[in-house]
Amino acid sequence: MRFTVKLTHANGEVLVRDYEADSAEALQARVLAEGGFPLEVTRTDTAFRNRAQLKTESLVLFNQELLALLKAGIPLLQSLELLVGHGKDPLLRRSLSQVVDLVREGMSFSDALEQAGTFPPVYRSNVVAGERSGTLPEVIARWLTFQKFAQSSRRRIIEALFYPGFLVVVLLIALGVIFNVVLPRFAEFYAGGDVEMPVITKVLLGIGNVVSSTLWVQGGLLVVLAVFIRWLIASEAGRKLAERGLLKLPKVGTLYRMYHSSVFSRTLGVLLSGGLPAVQALEVVQRTSPSERMKAGLHDVTEQVRAGGSLHQALERARLLDPLAVEMVRVGEQSSALPEMLDHVADFFDQEVEKATTAVTTLIGPILILFMGVVVLGLLLAVYVPLFNAGNMVQ
Repeated sequence: MRFTVKLTHANGEVLVRDYEADSAEALQARVLAEGGFPLEVTRTDTAFRNRAQLKTESLVLFNQELLALLKAGIPLLQSLELLVGHGKDPLLRRSLSQVVDLVREGMSFSDALEQAGTFPPVYRSNVVAGERSGTLPEVIARWLTFQKFAQSSRRRIIEALFYPGFLVVVLLIALGVIFNVVLPRFAEFYAGGDVEMPVITKVLLGIGNVVSSTLWVQGGLLVVLAVFIRWLIASEAGRKLAERGLLKLPKVGTLYRMYHSSVFSRTLGVLLSGGLPAVQALEVVQRTSPSERMKAGLHDVTEQVRAGGSLHQALERARLLDPLAVEMVRVGEQSSALPEMLDHVADFFDQEVEKATTAVTTLIGPILILFMGVVVLGLLLAVYVPLFNAGNMVQ
């Protein structure tokens, strides 16, 4: 959650700063620990209104240019000043201008990114690790590699799901036209004649009349459906409900678990490679995970690791990840090569998810086409059979 805090320091200066925290109480404790006194804490994001974040494509392009300047030996502030005003993304230009102003005032690059509020938490955490270890260019390079791979994987999945999605939309449009336009016309035609109709035809024509006379109800249902989908996506309770449903589906639940195991492994590996301590890296993964189930479970995992427990035992007790991922974490901890093991297991899960997605989408297309053909054929036969019977009786 993101908050805006109005605070004062011991010197009497009043400041307004933006922070991310799990709760207002935790943020107040953080501000007090940093030597400030919070006067007002306001949450700036809600379930249906979140602060805009930079597009991944714009952020990748910015970091490619920043990395080139840093490798050329140009200081960080001068590099950022050279990049101000570049790019086509207006949000990036405004955010970068704010970051440069804050860095000029003496604030660290990572703190300035947090104040801007538009940079993703995972990216900010990588910058923190790079600043603390003095290897910011290397950390940015690893982050860029991670983002390029994630974009490529996401693009392949979207492309695989595009055709089935298109078929579903076509089917819904076809059914909408049949029930709202075609069936009411045939109902009017049959109402004026003495044609014996089968039961299925009478039922379909009745449904067509009801549907065509309740267009406003259909519009209202579409609005309710849109709000419900938005609630599922934007609210914590909605995401938990949707996630529980996905995990209960056969095969899909396994695929969903493997996908989040890959996201966890890849993100944690990048943060650990950048030099971030394990506990802080787990906190970042927990805060940025798209899965509410993972967020809740990783909170307990983080506390166990903070108390001195091993990561693989905490993950095994939490049962959040695929067993293979937990085993690879155990091997990585014992061999002191945890980031490398996490990268390997993420590669494996990415390949498995891609293969499963391709197999499923390959089957969905023909199945949907067959289903569309059967439905449309059944509707047409139910409507036209009485007309053919009437013609035969006349002959």
